[in-house]
Amino acid sequence: MINPLVVIVGPTAVGKTALSLRLARAIHAEIVNIDSRQMYRHLDIGTAKPTPSQQAEVPHHLLDVLLPDQSGNAAKCADLARQALDDIRGRGRRAVLVAGSGLYLQALLYGLMPVPPANALLRAELCAYADRHGNAALHTLLQRADPTAAATCHVKDRVRVVRALEVTYLTGVPFSEHCSRHQMHKPLYPYVGIALTRDRAELYARIEERTDAMLAAGWLAEIERLIACGYTETCAAMNSLGYRELLGHLAGRMEWQEAVDAIKQATRRFAKRQLTWFAKFPDLSWYNLTRVNEGTVVTDTVKTLCIGMDSQVEARSM
Repeated sequence: MINPLVVIVGPTAVGKTALSLRLARAIHAEIVNIDSRQMYRHLDIGTAKPTPSQQAEVPHHLLDVLLPDQSGNAAKCADLARQALDDIRGRGRRAVLVAGSGLYLQALLYGLMPVPPANALLRAELCAYADRHGNAALHTLLQRADPTAAATCHVKDRVRVVRALEVTYLTGVPFSEHCSRHQMHKPLYPYVGIALTRDRAELYARIEERTDAMLAAGWLAEIERLIACGYTETCAAMNSLGYRELLGHLAGRMEWQEAVDAIKQATRRFAKRQLTWFAKFPDLSWYNLTRVNEGTVVTDTVKTLCIGMDSQVEARSM
């Protein structure tokens, strides 16, 4: 019988990394990253990628698999994740998936949605509309056509907004409805799902503190090194949250404090979109880490996995 995967989801800054390390140690597992931005090489500080010491503590997969000028998508991530899972299971190990990207996780667990492929003509029209009127106007079109999908897409994430509009217009069915139907299917892998949250005030405070810590750790210098290597604003990875704002500061479009405030605001909004997305996922056990400690989550998960009394005692003692 195949051991179920353990899947940890939740908004940015909620504490997924810390819990995944603790749980992986308890069940002797390896960690598979399902975060679209941590897949990029050289984007370390700004993506809150696990540190080298954390990666040495527990084997990690799907970090640093793309260069900043390479495009990534849900299908590519799912393919790489399947290869990693085959490797992990082939060595008799368990896998813990740590997911910040709902679409990428959905592609892995449930396969890609049966929706029309890209339509070059419609896509060109939508991009031309955004070029003329701005990304905000394009996002407004999605809000009118599919408010639920719009709530999960950042106004500047043109790729996702265009795709959601494209599917909605081509099928006559809202993109979010396609997503909901698809999530009702039986998963391709059995899994035990853990969803993390915190009280809003605490989550937002953690976002602010982590942003300040990443800036103090040299986030701006990280971006300057990327630029020196030839990675410009046109590269896929450089449109990541925080990177686009700091690039704006370096280009003289934003004052320092304006950029910092914009990063914190954008991160809060991103966390809300993540929670909206994961709220639709089936088979998740939700834990509010403001009120429940990590040890309880680990112990509950070990019990659910039924891996034996010794491991339960080990989890409690950590």
